[in-house]
Amino acid sequence: MRVQGVGALIVLFAVPAVAECLGVSTTANTSLTTVTVATGLDTPLFVTAPPGDTQRVFIVERRGTILIHPRGATPTAVTTFLDIQNLVDDSFPELGLLGLAFDPDYASTRHFWVNYSEVVNGQLYTVVSRFTTSAANPEVADPASELRLLRYPHPPANHLGGMLAFGPDGLLYVLRGDGGDGGSVQPCGNSQSLQVLLGKVLRIDARGIDPVALPPDCGGPAADYGIPASNPFVDGPGGNCDELWAYGLRNPWRGSFDRLTGDLYIGDVGQGCWEEVNFQLASSTGGQNYGWRKMEGNHCYNSSDPLNCDPLGSVCAGSPPCQDPSITHPVEEYGHGTTGCSVTGGYVYRGCRMTSWQGTYFYGDYCSGFVGSFRVVGGVASAHLDLTSQLAPGGSLGAALGSFGQDAQGEIYITSLAGSVLKIVPPFVDLEVSAPGAGSRFLLSKTGPWTWENLTSSTDVPVSYYRVYRGTPNGSYSCILRTTQTSTAAGGDPTNPAPGQLFAYVVAAVDGAGNETLRGATGTFNPATCP
Repeated sequence: MRVQGVGALIVLFAVPAVAECLGVSTTANTSLTTVTVATGLDTPLFVTAPPGDTQRVFIVERRGTILIHPRGATPTAVTTFLDIQNLVDDSFPELGLLGLAFDPDYASTRHFWVNYSEVVNGQLYTVVSRFTTSAANPEVADPASELRLLRYPHPPANHLGGMLAFGPDGLLYVLRGDGGDGGSVQPCGNSQSLQVLLGKVLRIDARGIDPVALPPDCGGPAADYGIPASNPFVDGPGGNCDELWAYGLRNPWRGSFDRLTGDLYIGDVGQGCWEEVNFQLASSTGGQNYGWRKMEGNHCYNSSDPLNCDPLGSVCAGSPPCQDPSITHPVEEYGHGTTGCSVTGGYVYRGCRMTSWQGTYFYGDYCSGFVGSFRVVGGVASAHLDLTSQLAPGGSLGAALGSFGQDAQGEIYITSLAGSVLKIVPPFVDLEVSAPGAGSRFLLSKTGPWTWENLTSSTDVPVSYYRVYRGTPNGSYSCILRTTQTSTAAGGDPTNPAPGQLFAYVVAAVDGAGNETLRGATGTFNPATCP
């Protein structure tokens, strides 16, 4: 449990919930692959799940819909959870339904928050609203339950950010872009001004949990949220925007909290040269300036010299000079070129299944379809890996990597704007059927059916069929059954051991390429004897 003070507020935040990993067998895989979880989608931007809900994932489509996909179901199995296309304007590629965050107490409140864009009388607005799931049907949210927390004008139709995430303190963090128009629209840039909400991380009390929260400031008098008194720029009405937690961002396309440590990672899209990932320790009291538009990555940015990837710094009253010690440098940067041109922030892996990848941060690039990872140790990024050939072979995500996502068990997903959702998983041969820790054990019966783990349901990995082998421990095994049934053999073994004999049994799954899950099994296995 984490204990953190927010003014006079004490919040308990469980990270991660061990109960959510019960029934999950682990693997020690060092290589990775992906499986297709959902297909036939309309520009999917995000994947998430309510806390504790291990049976479903929720998929955000840019057009203004949220879909439910049951874990382990066929990729075409989706139902509509919320449809607000009548509210959402998606007429430009960076507009639409951009963010979704479930209440940490969703099981009891049924509340969730979304971030979307709307146009009224030609004016573009950013909207953060709360909706409520039907009490009678947990598969459907009520479109008429909208409670608008925040609505404010947005300049040109790009750089909206749009990510929503609840932090370890139970407060809602809103990631806002700088307003677009390349190089930003103000002399010093919106991102360096503490009097506007653009180019910032906002931190607000959307749940009414802070008893000493302040009234809204830059969100306007009609806004429906509180401002934690511990926000770093709080100075009352007017002046600084009290909602601000951090600033100096250009277009923060996806941020996330490490489930275990509470550290914050932010992928911030660069201008013409450098992409960056910013990092903030859980112990931070906020106030970081990530540099835009005085800096792009670790380099100066000068709007008068935009084609120079390492120019002299510009001078602008009211903001610190380039390379000023007050500016927080990114933990990771890469230049435009083969790696890509538009970073997509991801997640630190804190899932249940892949022990070797614990603490690894996954991220990618929209332009190239690059997927990579690193670990932050002592505030420094290390152990860099290019995982593109494993997770997006043949450039299959090129110019379509929309976002990363995370389910209730901490497993990580990738959305392709071409219309699919992928899940990062171990290679098929690293899985086991009814391995130690699996929720469904391999159970034998002399008179009834045998049962075992439905591997597709528990991992989302497709299985073509199962083989049941009989043999002697560490010896030779012959296949006595081949079945496409998900997890049962109705007749069991027709040949029961004679008195004094001992049989050993192993169940293996086989995929469409003929790979078999025999990791951990010792002996020799002969599949040719399958009936």
